[in-house]
Amino acid sequence: MEFSTEAVQKMAEIMVSEMGKIGLGGKGIRDVETGMREFLRAVGNEALGKYLEQKDEEERVSEICVCGEEMKYLFKRAGTIISVFGRVSYRRRYCVCPQCHTGVSPLDKRMGIEAGQVTAGLAELLALAGVEVAFEEGTRLLERYLLFQVSDNTLRKETERFGELQKAREAEWIKNSQDEKWLQQRQREIGKQPGRLYGSVDGVMAPLVGEWRELKNIAWYRVETARPYQKRRRHAKRVGEQPHLQAQDITYHCDIQSAEQFGELFWASACQRLADLQEELVFVCDGAVWIWKLIEKHFPNAVQIVDWYHASEYLPPVAEAAFGCGTEKYQNWLEHARALLWEGRIADLIAACQQLSSISSAKQAVQHAVTYFTNNQKRMDYGRLRQNGYFIGSGTVESGGKQISGLRLKRAGARWTEQGAVATAKARATWLSGQWDILASKRATLSMTT
Repeated sequence: MEFSTEAVQKMAEIMVSEMGKIGLGGKGIRDVETGMREFLRAVGNEALGKYLEQKDEEERVSEICVCGEEMKYLFKRAGTIISVFGRVSYRRRYCVCPQCHTGVSPLDKRMGIEAGQVTAGLAELLALAGVEVAFEEGTRLLERYLLFQVSDNTLRKETERFGELQKAREAEWIKNSQDEKWLQQRQREIGKQPGRLYGSVDGVMAPLVGEWRELKNIAWYRVETARPYQKRRRHAKRVGEQPHLQAQDITYHCDIQSAEQFGELFWASACQRLADLQEELVFVCDGAVWIWKLIEKHFPNAVQIVDWYHASEYLPPVAEAAFGCGTEKYQNWLEHARALLWEGRIADLIAACQQLSSISSAKQAVQHAVTYFTNNQKRMDYGRLRQNGYFIGSGTVESGGKQISGLRLKRAGARWTEQGAVATAKARATWLSGQWDILASKRATLSMTT
Protein backbone atom coordinates (compact mmCIF):
# COMPACT_ATOMS: atom_id res chain seq x y z
CA MET A 1 0.00 0.00 0.00
CA GLU A 2 1.52 3.31 -1.11
CA PHE A 3 0.68 6.85 -0.02
CA SER A 4 1.60 10.12 -1.70
CA THR A 5 4.70 11.81 -0.34
CA GLU A 6 2.80 15.08 -0.10
CA ALA A 7 0.09 13.55 2.10
CA VAL A 8 2.65 11.91 4.37
CA GLN A 9 4.57 15.17 4.75
CA LYS A 10 1.42 17.13 5.61
CA MET A 11 0.44 14.60 8.25
CA ALA A 12 3.97 14.65 9.66
CA GLU A 13 3.88 18.46 9.96
CA ILE A 14 0.53 18.32 11.74
CA MET A 15 1.86 15.65 14.10
CA VAL A 16 4.99 17.62 14.95
CA SER A 17 2.83 20.64 15.69
CA GLU A 18 0.53 18.62 17.94
CA MET A 19 3.46 17.07 19.79
CA GLY A 20 4.70 20.57 20.60
CA LYS A 21 1.27 21.67 21.85
CA ILE A 22 1.02 18.85 24.37
CA GLY A 23 4.48 19.52 25.77
CA LEU A 24 6.52 16.59 24.46
CA GLY A 25 9.37 18.78 23.27
CA GLY A 26 11.59 18.14 26.26
CA LYS A 27 10.61 14.51 26.82
CA GLY A 28 12.62 11.39 26.03
CA ILE A 29 12.19 9.37 22.86
CA ARG A 30 9.91 6.81 24.56
CA ASP A 31 7.39 9.50 25.53
CA VAL A 32 7.56 11.03 22.07
CA GLU A 33 7.01 7.67 20.38
CA THR A 34 4.07 6.86 22.66
CA GLY A 35 2.55 10.27 22.04
CA MET A 36 2.84 9.85 18.29
CA ARG A 37 1.28 6.38 18.44
CA GLU A 38 -1.65 7.69 20.47
CA PHE A 39 -2.08 10.56 18.02
CA LEU A 40 -2.04 8.16 15.04
CA ARG A 41 -4.58 5.91 16.74
CA ALA A 42 -6.89 8.86 17.37
CA VAL A 43 -6.52 9.94 13.74
CA GLY A 44 -7.17 6.43 12.50
CA ASN A 45 -10.22 6.13 14.74
CA GLU A 46 -11.73 9.35 13.44
CA ALA A 47 -10.74 8.67 9.85
CA LEU A 48 -12.25 5.18 9.79
CA GLY A 49 -15.58 6.50 11.07
CA LYS A 50 -15.63 9.25 8.42
CA TYR A 51 -14.54 6.79 5.71
CA LEU A 52 -17.46 4.50 6.50
CA GLU A 53 -19.92 7.38 6.47
CA GLN A 54 -18.52 8.61 3.14
CA LYS A 55 -18.80 5.14 1.58
CA ASP A 56 -22.39 4.96 2.78
CA GLU A 57 -23.18 8.18 0.92
CA GLU A 58 -21.22 7.29 -2.23
CA GLU A 59 -22.68 3.85 -2.76
CA ARG A 60 -26.41 4.50 -2.60
CA VAL A 61 -27.98 1.64 -4.50
CA SER A 62 -31.32 -0.10 -4.19
CA GLU A 63 -31.26 -2.79 -1.54
CA ILE A 64 -33.28 -5.91 -2.32
CA CYS A 65 -34.57 -7.98 0.59
CA VAL A 66 -34.20 -11.76 0.69
CA CYS A 67 -37.95 -11.95 0.05
CA GLY A 68 -37.46 -10.09 -3.25
CA GLU A 69 -38.95 -6.72 -2.27
CA GLU A 70 -37.04 -3.44 -2.60
CA MET A 71 -36.16 -2.12 0.84
CA LYS A 72 -37.06 1.45 1.89
CA TYR A 73 -34.69 3.92 3.53
CA LEU A 74 -35.90 5.05 6.96
CA PHE A 75 -33.18 7.04 8.71
CA LYS A 76 -29.49 7.26 9.65
CA ARG A 77 -28.53 4.87 12.41
CA ALA A 78 -25.54 5.10 14.74
CA GLY A 79 -23.18 2.17 15.12
CA THR A 80 -19.90 1.27 16.82
CA ILE A 81 -17.33 -1.30 15.77
CA ILE A 82 -14.18 -2.46 17.53
CA SER A 83 -11.24 -1.96 15.15
CA VAL A 84 -7.45 -1.79 15.32
CA PHE A 85 -7.98 1.88 16.27
CA GLY A 86 -10.31 1.08 19.17
CA ARG A 87 -14.06 1.69 19.25
CA VAL A 88 -15.08 3.54 16.10
CA SER A 89 -18.47 5.29 15.90
CA TYR A 90 -20.23 6.06 12.63
CA ARG A 91 -23.69 6.75 11.17
CA ARG A 92 -25.13 5.00 8.14
CA ARG A 93 -28.42 4.42 6.32
CA TYR A 94 -30.92 1.96 7.74
CA CYS A 95 -33.46 0.29 5.45
CA VAL A 96 -36.52 -1.87 6.11
CA CYS A 97 -38.46 -4.22 3.84
CA PRO A 98 -42.13 -3.12 3.57
CA GLN A 99 -43.14 -6.74 2.95
CA CYS A 100 -41.42 -8.78 5.69
CA HIS A 101 -40.15 -5.87 7.83
CA THR A 102 -36.56 -7.11 7.79
CA GLY A 103 -34.11 -4.32 8.64
CA VAL A 104 -30.56 -3.88 7.38
CA SER A 105 -27.76 -1.34 7.07
CA PRO A 106 -26.52 -1.68 3.46
CA LEU A 107 -23.05 -0.39 4.37
CA ASP A 108 -22.59 -3.03 7.09
CA LYS A 109 -23.68 -5.72 4.68
CA ARG A 110 -21.26 -4.60 1.96
CA MET A 111 -18.31 -4.07 4.29
CA GLY A 112 -18.85 -7.25 6.31
CA ILE A 113 -19.19 -5.43 9.61
CA GLU A 114 -21.69 -5.55 12.45
CA ALA A 115 -22.22 -2.91 15.10
CA GLY A 116 -20.68 -3.79 18.45
CA GLN A 117 -18.38 -6.48 17.04
CA VAL A 118 -14.72 -6.94 16.13
CA THR A 119 -13.46 -6.06 12.65
CA ALA A 120 -11.56 -8.59 10.54
CA GLY A 121 -8.32 -6.59 10.88
CA LEU A 122 -8.46 -6.61 14.67
CA ALA A 123 -9.66 -10.22 14.73
CA GLU A 124 -6.44 -11.35 13.04
CA LEU A 125 -4.29 -9.58 15.62
CA LEU A 126 -6.34 -11.03 18.49
CA ALA A 127 -6.05 -14.55 17.11
CA LEU A 128 -2.30 -14.13 16.58
CA ALA A 129 -1.90 -13.19 20.23
CA GLY A 130 -4.14 -16.08 21.23
CA VAL A 131 -2.05 -18.71 19.45
CA GLU A 132 1.14 -17.41 21.03
CA VAL A 133 0.33 -16.78 24.69
CA ALA A 134 -2.38 -17.35 27.31
CA PHE A 135 -5.50 -15.28 26.66
CA GLU A 136 -5.15 -13.15 29.78
CA GLU A 137 -1.50 -12.46 28.99
CA GLY A 138 -2.47 -11.72 25.38
CA THR A 139 -4.85 -8.97 26.42
CA ARG A 140 -2.10 -7.26 28.42
CA LEU A 141 0.31 -7.47 25.51
CA LEU A 142 -2.27 -6.16 23.05
CA GLU A 143 -3.05 -3.20 25.28
CA ARG A 144 0.62 -2.25 25.02
CA TYR A 145 0.64 -2.71 21.25
CA LEU A 146 -2.77 -1.23 20.37
CA LEU A 147 -3.13 1.28 23.23
CA PHE A 148 -6.63 0.13 24.18
CA GLN A 149 -8.13 -2.81 26.05
CA VAL A 150 -9.80 -5.90 24.63
CA SER A 151 -11.25 -8.56 26.93
CA ASP A 152 -9.57 -11.94 27.20
CA ASN A 153 -12.91 -13.53 26.30
CA THR A 154 -12.98 -11.62 23.00
CA LEU A 155 -9.42 -12.73 22.32
CA ARG A 156 -10.34 -16.35 23.07
CA LYS A 157 -13.36 -16.23 20.75
CA GLU A 158 -11.33 -14.94 17.82
CA THR A 159 -8.54 -17.45 18.37
CA GLU A 160 -11.02 -20.32 18.43
CA ARG A 161 -12.80 -18.88 15.40
CA PHE A 162 -9.57 -19.10 13.41
CA GLY A 163 -9.20 -22.70 14.59
CA GLU A 164 -12.75 -23.48 13.48
CA LEU A 165 -11.97 -22.01 10.06
CA GLN A 166 -9.01 -24.38 9.81
CA LYS A 167 -11.23 -27.24 10.96
CA ALA A 168 -13.66 -26.38 8.15
CA ARG A 169 -10.80 -26.43 5.64
CA GLU A 170 -9.76 -29.85 6.86
CA ALA A 171 -13.34 -31.12 6.67
CA GLU A 172 -13.39 -30.13 2.99
CA TRP A 173 -10.06 -31.91 2.47
CA ILE A 174 -11.45 -35.05 4.10
CA LYS A 175 -14.54 -34.93 1.91
CA ASN A 176 -12.45 -34.59 -1.27
CA SER A 177 -9.91 -37.20 -0.24
CA GLN A 178 -12.68 -39.78 0.07
CA ASP A 179 -14.10 -38.98 -3.38
CA GLU A 180 -12.76 -41.45 -5.93
CA LYS A 181 -13.54 -39.16 -8.88
CA TRP A 182 -11.72 -36.26 -7.23
CA LEU A 183 -8.68 -38.44 -6.60
CA GLN A 184 -8.62 -39.79 -10.15
CA GLN A 185 -8.96 -36.36 -11.73
CA ARG A 186 -6.23 -35.00 -9.49
CA GLN A 187 -3.92 -37.88 -10.49
CA ARG A 188 -4.51 -37.19 -14.19
CA GLU A 189 -3.93 -33.45 -13.86
CA ILE A 190 -0.97 -33.47 -11.46
CA GLY A 191 0.71 -36.82 -12.06
CA LYS A 192 3.70 -38.28 -10.25
CA GLN A 193 5.72 -35.84 -8.14
CA PRO A 194 9.52 -36.11 -8.16
CA GLY A 195 11.69 -36.13 -5.07
CA ARG A 196 11.38 -37.30 -1.50
CA LEU A 197 8.67 -36.19 0.93
CA TYR A 198 8.75 -36.93 4.67
CA GLY A 199 5.96 -37.46 7.15
CA SER A 200 6.13 -37.79 10.92
CA VAL A 201 3.28 -38.61 13.31
CA ASP A 202 3.32 -38.22 17.07
CA GLY A 203 1.08 -37.72 20.08
CA VAL A 204 1.45 -35.32 23.03
CA MET A 205 -0.78 -34.98 26.07
CA ALA A 206 -2.96 -31.89 26.53
CA PRO A 207 -4.68 -30.78 29.78
CA LEU A 208 -8.48 -30.77 29.44
CA VAL A 209 -10.97 -30.09 32.21
CA GLY A 210 -10.85 -33.14 34.45
CA GLU A 211 -8.50 -35.23 32.30
CA TRP A 212 -5.50 -35.34 29.99
CA ARG A 213 -6.03 -36.28 26.33
CA GLU A 214 -3.63 -37.09 23.52
CA LEU A 215 -3.29 -34.42 20.86
CA LYS A 216 -2.17 -36.28 17.74
CA ASN A 217 0.11 -34.39 15.34
CA ILE A 218 1.23 -34.79 11.73
CA ALA A 219 4.18 -33.00 10.17
CA TRP A 220 4.81 -33.08 6.41
CA TYR A 221 8.16 -31.73 5.25
CA ARG A 222 11.08 -31.97 2.90
CA VAL A 223 14.71 -32.42 3.92
CA GLU A 224 17.49 -30.40 2.35
CA THR A 225 21.24 -30.23 2.75
CA ALA A 226 22.29 -27.42 5.06
CA ARG A 227 24.49 -24.63 3.79
CA PRO A 228 28.21 -24.90 4.60
CA TYR A 229 28.18 -22.07 7.13
CA GLN A 230 25.30 -23.74 8.98
CA LYS A 231 27.33 -26.94 9.22
CA ARG A 232 30.24 -25.11 10.80
CA ARG A 233 28.02 -23.41 13.33
CA ARG A 234 26.54 -26.67 14.62
CA HIS A 235 29.06 -28.55 16.73
CA ALA A 236 27.35 -31.96 16.92
CA LYS A 237 28.71 -35.29 18.03
CA ARG A 238 29.29 -37.87 15.31
CA VAL A 239 26.89 -40.43 16.76
CA GLY A 240 23.23 -39.42 16.71
CA GLU A 241 23.46 -36.17 14.75
CA GLN A 242 22.91 -35.24 11.11
CA PRO A 243 23.90 -31.56 11.09
CA HIS A 244 24.15 -31.51 7.29
CA LEU A 245 20.39 -32.12 6.92
CA GLN A 246 17.52 -29.83 7.84
CA ALA A 247 13.73 -29.93 7.49
CA GLN A 248 12.09 -27.39 5.18
CA ASP A 249 8.57 -26.51 3.99
CA ILE A 250 6.92 -27.92 7.12
CA THR A 251 3.15 -28.10 7.57
CA TYR A 252 1.47 -29.26 10.78
CA HIS A 253 -1.98 -30.71 11.48
CA CYS A 254 -3.46 -31.89 14.76
CA ASP A 255 -6.59 -33.08 16.55
CA ILE A 256 -7.80 -34.89 19.67
CA GLN A 257 -9.27 -38.06 18.19
CA SER A 258 -9.01 -41.81 18.25
CA ALA A 259 -6.39 -43.28 15.92
CA GLU A 260 -9.11 -44.42 13.52
CA GLN A 261 -10.72 -40.97 13.32
CA PHE A 262 -7.34 -39.31 13.03
CA GLY A 263 -6.65 -41.50 10.03
CA GLU A 264 -9.07 -39.37 8.00
CA LEU A 265 -7.10 -36.19 8.70
CA PHE A 266 -3.85 -38.09 8.14
CA TRP A 267 -4.96 -39.17 4.65
CA ALA A 268 -6.59 -35.83 3.79
CA SER A 269 -3.52 -33.79 4.78
CA ALA A 270 -1.37 -36.28 2.84
CA CYS A 271 -3.41 -35.54 -0.27
CA GLN A 272 -2.94 -31.81 0.29
CA ARG A 273 0.84 -32.33 0.31
CA LEU A 274 0.56 -34.69 -2.70
CA ALA A 275 2.06 -37.48 -0.59
CA ASP A 276 -0.01 -40.07 -2.44
CA LEU A 277 1.54 -38.92 -5.74
CA GLN A 278 5.08 -38.64 -4.41
CA GLU A 279 7.91 -40.48 -6.12
CA GLU A 280 9.30 -41.44 -2.70
CA LEU A 281 7.55 -41.13 0.64
CA VAL A 282 9.40 -41.55 3.95
CA PHE A 283 7.98 -41.77 7.47
CA VAL A 284 10.16 -41.13 10.50
CA CYS A 285 8.24 -41.81 13.72
CA ASP A 286 8.61 -43.36 17.15
CA GLY A 287 7.62 -46.96 17.87
CA ALA A 288 3.94 -46.39 18.73
CA VAL A 289 1.88 -49.22 17.26
CA TRP A 290 -1.08 -47.02 16.25
CA ILE A 291 1.22 -44.82 14.16
CA TRP A 292 2.69 -47.66 12.11
CA LYS A 293 -0.74 -49.23 11.63
CA LEU A 294 -1.93 -45.93 10.19
CA ILE A 295 1.04 -45.74 7.84
CA GLU A 296 0.73 -49.38 6.77
CA LYS A 297 -2.95 -48.84 5.96
CA HIS A 298 -2.53 -45.76 3.79
CA PHE A 299 1.06 -46.00 2.52
CA PRO A 300 2.27 -49.63 2.70
CA ASN A 301 5.09 -48.96 0.21
CA ALA A 302 6.56 -45.98 2.03
CA VAL A 303 10.02 -46.11 3.59
CA GLN A 304 9.60 -46.62 7.35
CA ILE A 305 12.18 -45.35 9.84
CA VAL A 306 12.00 -45.46 13.61
CA ASP A 307 13.35 -42.22 14.99
CA TRP A 308 16.95 -42.79 16.12
CA TYR A 309 16.56 -40.66 19.23
CA HIS A 310 13.56 -42.63 20.51
CA ALA A 311 15.41 -45.89 19.88
CA SER A 312 18.53 -44.66 21.67
CA GLU A 313 16.49 -43.75 24.76
CA TYR A 314 16.08 -47.47 25.52
CA LEU A 315 19.83 -47.86 26.10
CA PRO A 316 20.62 -45.68 29.17
CA PRO A 317 18.12 -47.54 31.41
CA VAL A 318 19.82 -50.82 30.49
CA ALA A 319 23.29 -49.45 31.24
CA GLU A 320 22.15 -47.83 34.48
CA ALA A 321 20.38 -50.95 35.72
CA ALA A 322 23.41 -53.12 34.94
CA PHE A 323 26.33 -50.90 35.98
CA GLY A 324 24.99 -47.88 37.88
CA CYS A 325 24.60 -44.40 36.44
CA GLY A 326 27.77 -42.59 35.43
CA THR A 327 30.23 -45.37 36.15
CA GLU A 328 33.04 -46.21 33.74
CA LYS A 329 31.36 -49.48 32.73
CA TYR A 330 28.12 -47.58 32.20
CA GLN A 331 29.81 -45.10 29.86
CA ASN A 332 31.75 -47.76 27.93
CA TRP A 333 28.76 -50.04 27.39
CA LEU A 334 26.47 -47.14 26.43
CA GLU A 335 28.98 -45.78 23.92
CA HIS A 336 29.39 -49.22 22.34
CA ALA A 337 25.61 -49.84 22.21
CA ARG A 338 24.91 -46.45 20.62
CA ALA A 339 27.56 -47.12 17.99
CA LEU A 340 25.87 -50.42 17.11
CA LEU A 341 22.50 -48.67 16.86
CA TRP A 342 23.96 -45.83 14.77
CA GLU A 343 25.33 -48.33 12.29
CA GLY A 344 22.07 -50.28 12.20
CA ARG A 345 23.59 -53.47 13.61
CA ILE A 346 20.40 -54.31 15.48
CA ALA A 347 21.02 -58.06 15.82
CA ASP A 348 24.37 -57.30 17.50
CA LEU A 349 22.70 -54.67 19.69
CA ILE A 350 20.01 -57.12 20.80
CA ALA A 351 22.73 -59.63 21.66
CA ALA A 352 24.66 -56.99 23.63
CA CYS A 353 21.51 -56.24 25.66
CA GLN A 354 20.71 -59.90 26.24
CA GLN A 355 24.19 -60.49 27.66
CA LEU A 356 23.17 -58.27 30.57
CA SER A 357 19.93 -60.14 31.30
CA SER A 358 21.77 -62.34 33.81
CA ILE A 359 22.11 -59.27 36.04
CA SER A 360 18.89 -59.34 38.07
CA SER A 361 18.60 -55.56 38.35
CA ALA A 362 18.80 -55.20 34.56
CA LYS A 363 16.26 -57.86 33.49
CA GLN A 364 13.27 -55.54 33.10
CA ALA A 365 15.19 -52.81 31.21
CA VAL A 366 16.77 -55.44 28.96
CA GLN A 367 13.38 -56.97 28.20
CA HIS A 368 11.89 -53.58 27.26
CA ALA A 369 14.83 -52.74 25.01
CA VAL A 370 15.01 -56.13 23.31
CA THR A 371 11.25 -56.14 22.65
CA TYR A 372 11.41 -52.65 21.14
CA PHE A 373 14.43 -53.39 18.94
CA THR A 374 13.02 -56.74 17.81
CA ASN A 375 9.62 -55.29 16.86
CA ASN A 376 11.17 -52.43 14.92
CA GLN A 377 14.31 -54.07 13.51
CA LYS A 378 13.29 -53.62 9.87
CA ARG A 379 12.86 -49.86 10.47
CA MET A 380 16.27 -49.36 12.09
CA ASP A 381 18.84 -50.05 9.38
CA TYR A 382 20.43 -46.70 10.19
CA GLY A 383 23.81 -47.30 8.54
CA ARG A 384 22.25 -47.99 5.13
CA LEU A 385 19.61 -45.28 5.56
CA ARG A 386 22.19 -42.61 6.37
CA GLN A 387 24.36 -43.73 3.48
CA ASN A 388 21.39 -43.18 1.17
CA GLY A 389 20.77 -39.68 2.52
CA TYR A 390 17.73 -40.33 4.70
CA PHE A 391 16.84 -38.20 7.69
CA ILE A 392 16.55 -40.57 10.69
CA GLY A 393 15.22 -38.21 13.37
CA SER A 394 11.60 -37.22 14.00
CA GLY A 395 12.53 -33.95 15.66
CA THR A 396 10.32 -32.05 13.20
CA VAL A 397 7.05 -33.42 14.54
CA GLU A 398 8.47 -33.52 18.08
CA SER A 399 9.18 -29.80 17.79
CA GLY A 400 5.71 -29.18 16.41
CA GLY A 401 4.13 -31.04 19.32
CA LYS A 402 6.13 -29.02 21.82
CA GLN A 403 5.28 -25.74 20.11
CA ILE A 404 1.57 -26.54 19.82
CA SER A 405 0.81 -28.38 23.05
CA GLY A 406 3.85 -27.75 25.22
CA LEU A 407 4.22 -24.01 24.67
CA ARG A 408 0.55 -23.11 24.25
CA LEU A 409 -1.82 -25.67 25.75
CA LYS A 410 0.30 -26.74 28.73
CA ARG A 411 0.67 -23.34 30.32
CA ALA A 412 0.56 -23.11 34.12
CA GLY A 413 -2.94 -23.68 35.43
CA ALA A 414 -4.46 -24.19 31.97
CA ARG A 415 -7.48 -26.48 31.69
CA TRP A 416 -9.24 -26.58 28.35
CA THR A 417 -12.53 -27.72 26.99
CA GLU A 418 -11.90 -30.17 24.16
CA GLN A 419 -13.37 -27.76 21.61
CA GLY A 420 -11.22 -24.89 22.87
CA ALA A 421 -8.03 -26.95 22.96
CA VAL A 422 -8.53 -28.33 19.46
CA ALA A 423 -9.49 -24.97 17.94
CA THR A 424 -6.54 -23.17 19.53
CA ALA A 425 -4.15 -25.97 18.56
CA LYS A 426 -5.36 -25.97 14.95
CA ALA A 427 -5.00 -22.20 14.72
CA ARG A 428 -1.47 -22.38 16.12
CA ALA A 429 -0.54 -25.25 13.79
CA THR A 430 -1.69 -23.15 10.82
CA TRP A 431 0.42 -20.23 12.03
CA LEU A 432 3.49 -22.46 12.41
CA SER A 433 2.84 -23.88 8.93
CA GLY A 434 3.04 -20.44 7.32
CA GLN A 435 -0.59 -20.59 6.13
CA TRP A 436 -2.06 -17.92 8.40
CA ASP A 437 -3.07 -15.60 5.55
CA ILE A 438 -5.50 -18.23 4.28
CA LEU A 439 -7.41 -18.13 7.56
CA ALA A 440 -7.18 -14.34 7.78
CA SER A 441 -8.73 -14.05 4.31
CA LYS A 442 -11.53 -16.43 5.28
CA ARG A 443 -12.14 -14.49 8.49
CA ALA A 444 -12.43 -11.27 6.47
CA THR A 445 -15.34 -12.72 4.49
CA LEU A 446 -17.34 -13.51 7.64
CA SER A 447 -19.86 -11.04 8.98
CA MET A 448 -19.05 -10.12 12.56
CA THR A 449 -20.99 -12.21 15.04
CA THR A 450 -20.94 -12.47 18.78
